[in-house]
Amino acid sequence: MNKFGKQTLVSLITGTISLFLTYFLFMGSLERLNIDVLNFFFPSEASTSDVVVVGIDEESFSAFDKQWPWPREFHAALVDRLVEEGAEKIIFDVIFSEPSNQDSDEAFATSIRNAGNVTLGSDISETKGGFISGVIETRPLKIFEDAGAKVGLAGVDMDNDLVVRYIPSYENTLSSVNTEFNKTPLDRSKIIKYAGPDHFFKYISYYQFFVEDGIEKNSLKGKTVLIGLDLKANPDVQGGKTDTFPTPYTRFNSRVSPGVEIHANIYHNLVNQNWVDNPSLSHKAIIFGIMFLISLFGTANFKPLRSFGIGMGAHLVGFSICIWSWGEGYFLSIFLCFPTFLLMYGASSVHAFMTEGKQKRMIKGAFAQYLAPDMVDALIADPEKLQLGGEKRIMTIMFCDVRGFTAISEALKSTPEILTEVINTLLTELSEDILNCGGTIDKYMGDCIMAFWNAPIENPKHAELAVDAAKRMMKTIYKVNDKIQSERPGIPPLRIGIGIGTGECVVGNMGSNQRFDYTVLGDIVNLSSRLEGQTKGYGVSTILCKNTAAKVTSLKNEVLEIDKIKVKGKTEPETIFGLLENPSSKESIKKVKEYLVNFRNGELEKAEQNLKSIPKVNDSLYNFSELMLSRLNDLKSKGLPKDWDGVYTAETK
Repeated sequence: MNKFGKQTLVSLITGTISLFLTYFLFMGSLERLNIDVLNFFFPSEASTSDVVVVGIDEESFSAFDKQWPWPREFHAALVDRLVEEGAEKIIFDVIFSEPSNQDSDEAFATSIRNAGNVTLGSDISETKGGFISGVIETRPLKIFEDAGAKVGLAGVDMDNDLVVRYIPSYENTLSSVNTEFNKTPLDRSKIIKYAGPDHFFKYISYYQFFVEDGIEKNSLKGKTVLIGLDLKANPDVQGGKTDTFPTPYTRFNSRVSPGVEIHANIYHNLVNQNWVDNPSLSHKAIIFGIMFLISLFGTANFKPLRSFGIGMGAHLVGFSICIWSWGEGYFLSIFLCFPTFLLMYGASSVHAFMTEGKQKRMIKGAFAQYLAPDMVDALIADPEKLQLGGEKRIMTIMFCDVRGFTAISEALKSTPEILTEVINTLLTELSEDILNCGGTIDKYMGDCIMAFWNAPIENPKHAELAVDAAKRMMKTIYKVNDKIQSERPGIPPLRIGIGIGTGECVVGNMGSNQRFDYTVLGDIVNLSSRLEGQTKGYGVSTILCKNTAAKVTSLKNEVLEIDKIKVKGKTEPETIFGLLENPSSKESIKKVKEYLVNFRNGELEKAEQNLKSIPKVNDSLYNFSELMLSRLNDLKSKGLPKDWDGVYTAETK
């Protein structure tokens, strides 16, 4: 299985495990967190001015100095006052199921009848025991219902963590009986979009209706007023319950809300139709599947930054859509998908570290000696550029040999450490030129350097880069000689010969199972080595094969055809080109071209005249002309063979 397949498998397995963990262990808690965050940062924007909460609070208990339940004349007086102030609806989050004294109950019933807009709370409880089980509803006294009071269930729907997040999934609730949405919704299909934290609605303490100037005149006209308990301490009311509940805001402010305010939020949602629809499980599965596939796409072909960018980018877009859809009344639980991506990314990171990390360390160890640091970094960043198993590729090969090494060895035979220092200085400088031009140093063979281009990193301009390196090296040799002469006068100057060829090679790891090198094999390697050996016989520092010369046509004044030759070990002739250290005159170049025509036609006298016309001073072709004149004299003395074809057969390597 290739790298992509392995990485995909790791992501797929991790994602599948995460999917099951999310569904069976974390789905509820992640959804609850998502709802709480959205409620906290993006509450309902609808105006709350039409809803007022009247709290039966500690201040009212202190003002009345009475225990609960209060005389129902209090509630009758409150209803009368609310009617007087123009309240549109009056909703009690209180269950008046037990009779009080008859006069009190009749007074309250009369106020309810006169108001015509009062709703009272009821409750349901489930009974189990013996052969009988069922649901019992605790309703207000019949006298109050006969007086025209609506009845609504006062219970709230608490989540698994006891936080109230959903509109109750039953009909005839305290809030719904006063709206047109008095229908039974699907279980937890509607999420409460809270207007704000506790005491966000306009709040009036119960006792303020019984003191002079306790409330502002006409401030309740057309309002819906909800009355209920708001007790922080626990006077023993209604079985010890203070009727307070955690809400999504509790996670952030550690405060609970009175039940009457939760009913106010539900009523506010129903009236403004701005609750949030909770999607079905199938819809959630589709959303999760889409985000899962995006996460898989991001981590399958793992690149740390790219994969993180794809995953985080997709989830940021998802979070943005989630926020937008929340505002539009639809809940998208993107939080469900995020842990899956993090687990997939983490597993992919570990897998990449264990596999790619090992590969990168191998690459650095194998190539740090042969490549420029930026090329090593490029290989580490993208190991796919490297084919270690061996492959065919068009490449450019260079051989560079030091001339005059024998003379300098003789001069320094008594001080071998200085000889080593001199050669190392030269090879270091020449190697820098090769590396700076994108070359790969294959090996050092004594005073010879073998290098190649277009592997391990492909570069279509490999021939141009190799020729550029040769030009730099021809200049470097003079600087190195000046440096050596300044430090150790009397040491003979050094020269170099360079052969460059371009052609098909096999490149890769070669050797035994115990030891191998990244190197090249091919006919062009042998040819390049032979061309380097011929530089002495042509008076030029660098010789190029025909394929290389064809790639550097822009150097027409620096690259010149100099012969057609059969090198040692080859039967087919090769047209060779000299890379001039300095551009020669147009006239000299013309004479060399005419010389080649004469020479190949067997017109040795004319060829000789063309060579002799090349000036001795300040012309890089003069040494070439002198060596070719010597060759002509030799041919004239021996006579041309009958099968002369203008091809010179090299006698040396």
